[in-house]
Amino acid sequence: MKKFNLLFSHLHKARSSLLSVFLFLGLGTLSPTASAFWLLGFSSADTLPPGALGVIAGTGAQVADVGKPSQTSFTPFLPHAGFRYGVSDNMDVGYRLTQVALPYSSAGPSLGGEVDVKYQFAPGADGWRTALVGGMAYSYLDISGVSKSAWSPGMDWVMSRVLTPKYTLISELRYVYTAIPTATGGSASNFVNALGADLGTKIKLTQQVSLIPEVGLFNLSGQLLGKNESGVGLQIGAVLAIRVW
Repeated sequence: MKKFNLLFSHLHKARSSLLSVFLFLGLGTLSPTASAFWLLGFSSADTLPPGALGVIAGTGAQVADVGKPSQTSFTPFLPHAGFRYGVSDNMDVGYRLTQVALPYSSAGPSLGGEVDVKYQFAPGADGWRTALVGGMAYSYLDISGVSKSAWSPGMDWVMSRVLTPKYTLISELRYVYTAIPTATGGSASNFVNALGADLGTKIKLTQQVSLIPEVGLFNLSGQLLGKNESGVGLQIGAVLAIRVW
């Protein structure tokens, strides 16, 4: 009976976490613009133990300034959600629901999926922990009312250090490339390179729940339909990270 009650408790927590994820996805479909996308990682360098499952859900905003002449856009209430699963002592895998990585106002709103693998290196003597994340995202988006597919590989170098039992400092260096091969001119005329860094903290609320706020600045270099759309983007956001089991 005790095992059954424990299993029921895990399932109840997982159901609650999934409801939070679907809520944020619903907000994402109502987003008024797709001039924003997630580059923040919302994760420390630590990986989940083998067999452990974690869920994140949250929101944030982006300010982007791209093009010549430059145009500034602000997009609030960006949704973000994902899952992570521990594979081994120093490796886990994840799935994130993200908006397409294109800061162009002429690209219509869309949600995409991203899978990734995180490998944690041995902790350093100075207390810093590091990890390397490699991932691939794919989605559909609208350009002038026509549906196009986009793909986006990326790499993320994560560093974190435990400051106190409650607070962990997080810093990331992230690169993402996004291309729209089905748009006019193909990938050569429809792409963006995003490179930047972010800073955040993991705040332990309970043994199972943490709050992770982050802010990042990114350089954007790319084209849309052959037109230069380079510039910069500033992102800020926060998620709840829930250890389901």
